[in-house]
Amino acid sequence: MTDAAVSAPSRSRLTFMVVALVLVALNLRLAITSTSALLTALTQSGALTDITVVIVPAVPTAVFAIAGLSTAWLSARLGVERTIGLGMVLLTAGLLVRAIPSPWIVVAGTVIATSGLAVVNILLPAVVRAHFGRRIGPVTTVYSTAMSIGAALAAAVAVPIATAVGSPSIGLAVWAAPAVVAMAVWAFAMPLGSSRSAAEAPISAKVAESRRPLPHGTWLLAGFFATQSLLSYILMGWLPSIATGSGISAERAGILLGVMMAVGAPATVLVVPLTRTRARMRAGFTLIAAATIVGVAGLTFAPTALPEVWAACLGLGMCAFPFALVLIAGLGRDAADSARASSVIQSVGYTVATIGPLAAGAIHQVTGSWTLVLGVLAAGALVQLALGLLLTRSHGSRATVRTS
Repeated sequence: MTDAAVSAPSRSRLTFMVVALVLVALNLRLAITSTSALLTALTQSGALTDITVVIVPAVPTAVFAIAGLSTAWLSARLGVERTIGLGMVLLTAGLLVRAIPSPWIVVAGTVIATSGLAVVNILLPAVVRAHFGRRIGPVTTVYSTAMSIGAALAAAVAVPIATAVGSPSIGLAVWAAPAVVAMAVWAFAMPLGSSRSAAEAPISAKVAESRRPLPHGTWLLAGFFATQSLLSYILMGWLPSIATGSGISAERAGILLGVMMAVGAPATVLVVPLTRTRARMRAGFTLIAAATIVGVAGLTFAPTALPEVWAACLGLGMCAFPFALVLIAGLGRDAADSARASSVIQSVGYTVATIGPLAAGAIHQVTGSWTLVLGVLAAGALVQLALGLLLTRSHGSRATVRTS
């Protein structure tokens, strides 16, 4: 299938497919940010122990790395759209399992849920390339914004919802409801069955069968993706704990996580167009790194002065993720190339990033402070900037041709 083929479906059909994409994207960070906001409550209630509370924030990146190794193989046999549907089933099941207030069951549920997230996360750029080939930038902006909104919503209201239902464990399971809705709409909107037209056929075994080399820039983009993942998952996993460690209330700390994620929605709209030219890419990489450093500095030296401002800066810095997604979706000659590159980039990226949340939790338990962790975040932002500028120099002209 070529990118041009996606013009065949009707406008109403494409709109329905965008709606399905948005509903799926809304769920891609709910399981992570809702858990982060409830870590303290889960520990206090006995649903997590001192060991499992360190493991849970590290699960997403570890699972994402492992899933990245098998996702291309699985999608080649089931089709990308069907594989994403399977991912949503796993997500829903994992979220429901976490209603049981037992530490290792919560860990197991998190593994199952994030396995589903990993599959969907890796394959969405290929879906965008296949069905919206001439609109990669705008459609990626739309679904990245939906991810930010979902993450912000879960972070902000997870504590109040858990309080209302009387249990942080049941509060975790509540987030299975939007996953069920997204799964149902995806099944109706996307071409999953044998009756689909040729123009709407799922991305096939070309993903696995292609003998072409990986697209130019794949490995450098994998380095950038690894760094942004390391920073993002430390922040998503531990920002509420960092805030409460500074004397901020648990409810406000959850809101700070919500602020950080919410800023990603409007910021993505502004940042993603910066992928279109080499000069704009340099500006985008610099803006993202500078915002992260300002936010980290604020949390380090004046955590209770303007915490919402620091959280907003960190949210702007997390736009490195949609920035990378647009570049991934534009790699190679077709959707199969994008899917193969996405699998490699995200597998490598999340393998490296796995050490982040786990190491952050261990460092805090050893030192009793978040200062060293914040220093690591600042250093990581500088590394991310350097990789981004290298990517611009070696890859900018190729990465941007297909993103507008």
